[in-house]
Amino acid sequence: MIHKTFPMGVKELPVKFRPVIDYATNSLMKSGIRNFTVERMCADLRISKKTVYKHFQTKEELVEAILYDSFQKLFSAVKSTPKNEQNPLEYVFLTIKTIFDHVGANGPEFIYDIKFLYPRIWDEIDIFQTSIIQNMRDSFVDAQKTGMIRSDINIDFTLHMMLKVAQSIFQPEFLIHSPFSVRTIMIAFVDIFMNGVIEEGRKFDLSFLRTVDSRGV
Repeated sequence: MIHKTFPMGVKELPVKFRPVIDYATNSLMKSGIRNFTVERMCADLRISKKTVYKHFQTKEELVEAILYDSFQKLFSAVKSTPKNEQNPLEYVFLTIKTIFDHVGANGPEFIYDIKFLYPRIWDEIDIFQTSIIQNMRDSFVDAQKTGMIRSDINIDFTLHMMLKVAQSIFQPEFLIHSPFSVRTIMIAFVDIFMNGVIEEGRKFDLSFLRTVDSRGV
């Protein structure tokens, strides 16, 4: 879903501006949105602020463009995830891994800032979150037919419940007060739901979540 009202996209920028985008992206992910300043970035990169404001009128426009570009890459990566008819749950596995690789190390403050400072980006994330659960339905149905998922599980109800729980706990108001990291919460969420629906004797491999990024510990 693309809004024409978003500021200039990162892809539209000249190649020589790429170091600015890379610096800003790394700074945002590492230090958070509130701690990021154009002044500090320009000083570190030894460039004039005019270089930045030639393309973006404000810091907010720059940050929004970077966030939008970053999440669009995630959305595209998930959308292109292949499905395996021989192993329906592989699609679920790869989808979860792609999302975890992208957001597993983010802190609650970062998520909080996105929702309340950049609501248009948050709307995109909310739509994406809903579509992911819906897209998993076919894989869950096929997995149930092959005996990978318990036969007594109602797929539609289970996915509806997963969506409602995800929408409740992956909210900055919850995460900001939680004693656990976003990464830990994501692992617990996947563990509880996936190993709760898988047929007895099987287990959903969570090792990739625990080892993908130590920054979230």
